[in-house]
Amino acid sequence: MLVATLEEVRPDNYLARLRAVGEPILAPEVGVGAASGPRAVTSPTLLGLEVTRQLGLLMGHRAGGIPLDWAFLLNEISFQGSDAFALGIATRAADMSAAVHISDARVHAGRCDQMTANAVFELDGELVATGSGSFRCIPRRTYEALRRQQLRAPRRADATTGGALNEVSVIGTDLQANLGWPSANRLIFDHDVDHVPGMLFAQAGIEAHEHLTGEPPHDVSLVCPRFAEIGEVVSISARRFGKQVATAAAQADESVAEVKCAS
Repeated sequence: MLVATLEEVRPDNYLARLRAVGEPILAPEVGVGAASGPRAVTSPTLLGLEVTRQLGLLMGHRAGGIPLDWAFLLNEISFQGSDAFALGIATRAADMSAAVHISDARVHAGRCDQMTANAVFELDGELVATGSGSFRCIPRRTYEALRRQQLRAPRRADATTGGALNEVSVIGTDLQANLGWPSANRLIFDHDVDHVPGMLFAQAGIEAHEHLTGEPPHDVSLVCPRFAEIGEVVSISARRFGKQVATAAAQADESVAEVKCAS
């Protein structure tokens, strides 16, 4: 958990304090670049995206009144960071705060079933990043019915020792790869999953950006139109446009994720 506290400052507006990030999650990035490829570490940008995701879940429960056993389905999530955020999250995360509020909340039968959480991150009174996440919220029984087959017979994937990309091929401004399964990454795999985690697609997009540009991205956005099933091949294709990289993930010829990154 990367959020230490969440306090209401006025209706539907909260102030969060972050928790110090441990070394096993965030390690110095060595050898990042098109020639050597990114190492299996968690980037500051991925951490920012994960903090945004966690804030969305907390806001859903605290401000939206969503029961703790409900499932959150990620529609889309984005994070816009900076050098100051990257340094701060690595060395002074406990000094960082985030002002959070909900927008576009939809109430059905007395419960919030869709919402967007927006966050503004500050360090020493300066804005260092922003994030936004859109979620659907469904009762646990509805989710279990939706995922009945996968929950009844869980599938597992073979762990990979590298990052989120396997069998990478780069030709000019294009990249082709398969999605890896770095289950030792405890930021992404912090709980049991019955489908491919959205954060793994985000990591794949970040790594594709590093391969194609030779530098880590500050900004990332992720859209997940459908579930991707565990144990089935997910193909990754990416293309660079200047300092921006667009990455697409597909399974059985169906789009399962789209990631856009920018330096």
